[in-house]
This record gives sequence, C-alpha cells and structure tokens, in this order.
Amino acid sequence: MRVPESLVSLVELGIIEEVIRPLMSGKEAQVYLVVARGQECVAKVYKEANDRTFKHRSAYTEGRQVRNTRDRRAMKKHSAYGRQKEEEGWRDIEAEVIFRLRDVGVRVPEPKEYIDKVLVMELVTDKNGNPAPRLADLTLQQEQAEELFEGLIRDVVKMLCAGLVHGDLSEFNILAGEQGPVLIDFPQAVDASKNLNARKFLLRDVGNLTRFFGRFSRGLRNLQYGEEMWALYERGELTPDTPLTGRYRPKKKKTDVSSLLEEILELERENRERREALGLPPARPARQPRPKAEEKPKPKSEKKSERPRRRRKPMPKPKQTPKQTTRQSAKPEQRSEANRSSTPTPPTKPRRRRRRRRKPGTPSS
Repeated sequence: MRVPESLVSLVELGIIEEVIRPLMSGKEAQVYLVVARGQECVAKVYKEANDRTFKHRSAYTEGRQVRNTRDRRAMKKHSAYGRQKEEEGWRDIEAEVIFRLRDVGVRVPEPKEYIDKVLVMELVTDKNGNPAPRLADLTLQQEQAEELFEGLIRDVVKMLCAGLVHGDLSEFNILAGEQGPVLIDFPQAVDASKNLNARKFLLRDVGNLTRFFGRFSRGLRNLQYGEEMWALYERGELTPDTPLTGRYRPKKKKTDVSSLLEEILELERENRERREALGLPPARPARQPRPKAEEKPKPKSEKKSERPRRRRKPMPKPKQTPKQTTRQSAKPEQRSEANRSSTPTPPTKPRRRRRRRRKPGTPSS
C-alpha cells in the first residue's frame, strides 16, 4: 500500500516498517494497520480541527490545567498560538489517559510511540488473530450480553474511582477482544472532579451501554447504574469493588425550619452587639407584612329566581348615512366628462418666436 503523508516521517525514522491497509475511520482520527518493530500494530493519525466532526469540544476541555502560564493566556485569548496548544493538548491527553486506566485495571490498548500527531498502539485481536470487531457489529446472546454488560459497568466504576469519565462511551468505542471488551478513543475524557459536565457525560455513557445491551436482555433496560454510581462517588463511598444494585431513589431532604430560625436570630444578635460596640443606634426593625383584611362572605340566595337579573343594554341604532347626490352616484367616467364641461379652459397665450442673434461682422439679409 502507498504510504500516507501523515506516516512518511515515522517510516523514515524506522518506527513503522510497512503500512498494510486502513483499518477504520472515526470522528477524530484515521486508523491504519501497520508493522512496527516486527509486529502488527495500529497507527492512529489524528485529524486536523477543520476535518473533525466532533462537536462542543469546549464542554470536554473544561477543567484541564496547563502549567505554562504563557500557553494558558494564549489559549484563553484564542490566538493562533493558543489554538495550536489546544490541538496539542487534545491529542496528548489520550496517551496520558490510557496509562492511567491501565494502572487501575481497565482493559485498554497499550501505546507504543507518539510522534508527529501519530499514536502507535497495540493491535487488539479476536480469538482467530484478526483485528477485533466493535460491539456494534456483533449479535449477542442474552447470557453473553449480561456478562459483558456487568464487566463494562465495573470498568466504568474503575474509571470513575480514578477520577475519569470517558465522555463518548458507546458500542462503537468498545472492541470485542480475545480477553474481553477493550475500551478505545479517549481524547474527550474528562476529569470527574473538575469538569461540571462530568455527571451528564457519565449518565450518557452508562445510558448508551444500557440501551445497547438492553436489545439482547430486557432485564437490563430499567437499571440505573449511572445515578447510583455518581451518588456514591459524591459521598466518597465508591470503590472499584463496591456492589451495585442498579436501583436508585434520590433522597428527599426535609428543610429544618427550627435550625434556620436559630441561625437568623444568632445573626441578628451578632449584628446588634456589633452596633452597640461601635456606638451606633439599634438597627431598624424589619418591616412586618400587613395583615390581610378578612373578607365577609356574601349571602347566597336560596333560590335562583331571587337573584337580580342583569339588564341587557339596548343595541345602538345604526347611523343613517345621507343620500348620495347624482354627482356622487355617477360613474367615474361620467364625473370626468362633467368636470371637463363645467370647468372653462383658460385661454392659451401665443408662443413668442425667439429671434436669432446675428453675429458681428456678418451682413444682414
């Protein structure tokens, strides 16, 4: 196969020995099957910003910190240099997330090299040694679907315990490998503690898994792992081995009115003591609402006949228009003729003939 321009530099450096074929194309990158250091690998070439179809990227980059203050200011101003640094940060985050997830026990492809916008990773294969298919391309049995669903929910729990949310998890970003499902595609991963949209992304990820596996097992459709998972994470009670039930009921907190009144009285007392220490007059009392006047109930009539009847107002008589004169009733053509005959035409003055001035030196005729 002809080597793509994006992989020429890696071929010249000797990192990639051969480009076999394109493997797949997504919203963020183009993936090629290559031979690197004597074994088959995957080369992920990230697309430019103009060629990507990923929307609302700012919601995913919220909370990402940049150490260099110059880069931070440039990214805040959205200058050309700042946009360049944003692109680099968007691509560099995937390798960092993969290493963090591998350390906590989540199945991910192991990265090999990252040079010139190209990430060389391990090739995930199936039992026959071929590139592993996506879950979206498989038809599952009920028991197999339930087993895979429980394993993926446990992977999402491990990610959340590590402080990460995938952000775009679905059946299209999971490979059916020989050892089990493998998660891929992490440029949009968000920090669960710093991104305000983390809860929304987590519920959407778990909802995508529930919807997909619910096609093969109806018992999975009504499970609410996402809400239960996030509630435990907020309380600091979530661990990789925390048992989940899939049932979630939000707790309704009752307002403690007595404690609220005690706090208000305490603040008023502190304000009064502070004003007395400064020699100021006492504060003006709060304005009390006016008591509502009691309305006397109107006596209801026992019989309907005793109720006063409303008198109807007489209808106004239509105004009589004056009769039209013969001149008004006449047709426009007749009116124009009558006007012409009645109005005398003014006498026209004869036009004066202008005499041509004779040029000096010419004889008169």
